[in-house]
Amino acid sequence: MNMSEHPENPQAEIRLKEIFEQLPEQAIEEMIAEIVAEKVQEEQGIQAIYRQFSGPIPPPQILSGYDQVQAGFAERIVAMAEKEQAHRHGLEIQALTSSISIQKRGQIFALLLSLLILSISGFLIYDGKELGGSVLAGATLTTLAYIFITGRKGKHSTKESS
Repeated sequence: MNMSEHPENPQAEIRLKEIFEQLPEQAIEEMIAEIVAEKVQEEQGIQAIYRQFSGPIPPPQILSGYDQVQAGFAERIVAMAEKEQAHRHGLEIQALTSSISIQKRGQIFALLLSLLILSISGFLIYDGKELGGSVLAGATLTTLAYIFITGRKGKHSTKESS
């Protein structure tokens, strides 16, 4: 207690000083230690707990806390995480299958178009139009080679940049 808290009553202040001076030193030290211990307990009583976890399933301590709220909550959380994982795996498989299908379809169309153009080139050469047939065949093969080579480089450079 601060002596200056009661300035309106000087007699009470003098009386407190007299009582304080009559106390043994050990009693004063015990009182101070008791007051400090109470303050420390008050300060320790106020604390924030921060816990962080990543992933769909919380740590076992938190899961058991959910079960204390209502029986079966932890099991429901684990089941939900398993369903979410299965769903994500399904989407990844679907995306991969679709990508492979698109690539195969593109390769088949490129093959058919190349064969058609080379057949037309062969027909032109057979029909006596060697220059036109040769230019068409050469341009087709050059374009296919260019697309094949740059297509490979383009896929590698996008993977390296990400």
